[in-house]
Amino acid sequence: MDRFLSISNLLLIKIPELSLRFLYDYMLGKRKPQLVLLDHGLYKELEVSTRTNYAALWKALVLADAKGIKENCVKLGAGEDQYSLFAGILTMRPWNRVIDPAVDHLAIQGNASDLFLLQMYASLYFPQITELLHKLPRVILLMLKTNDCLRAVNNALIQRPSVESFIIIGRVSSEALIEEKLSHAKSLYSFLLVWLEQFSLEARFLIMQVALWILQFRKVLTPATIY
Repeated sequence: MDRFLSISNLLLIKIPELSLRFLYDYMLGKRKPQLVLLDHGLYKELEVSTRTNYAALWKALVLADAKGIKENCVKLGAGEDQYSLFAGILTMRPWNRVIDPAVDHLAIQGNASDLFLLQMYASLYFPQITELLHKLPRVILLMLKTNDCLRAVNNALIQRPSVESFIIIGRVSSEALIEEKLSHAKSLYSFLLVWLEQFSLEARFLIMQVALWILQFRKVLTPATIY
């Protein structure tokens, strides 16, 4: 039974053991991770504006763009006064970490210090969180539930802080935004501007990926401190 993990309406099945054959097939693309929905539960087709604003928000969160975060939080219904709280609920990070330019600024370490901070912030801002949840549109609440579910899946599968996940989120969100802009491009000049933006975003995410590799390499080389 330890191979089965139940998270909300999802069932994750662990691989019993990694064989050379499995790794060979996985590297060749013959085997891919599968996420199976046992019961999809509630669902909602998002309006284009909501989808675009949500994608823009996650792109801004990954890139630590404070102006973009505020702008899209307000568009999604958080208001001018609670955008930082909404960003904190989405990422489970305090505002100073959300806008930190470090590549791992959104990663949750999962240690005792992180758990203590989360509990402290939840207790400290409980009235404001309740007020914000009452104010947000219902579709946004459903998206928050989905976000928590995906975070739980990621933690169960990887079982360590995963900065790569946020880089993937940033890339996918940017692709959705570029796709939306291309659908409204009417001239060669507008197409060129969108292409340049896409190239710039890909370059930024590549730099983030390289910075992450360097950070991971340094952590491997750094000897563990014994207390």
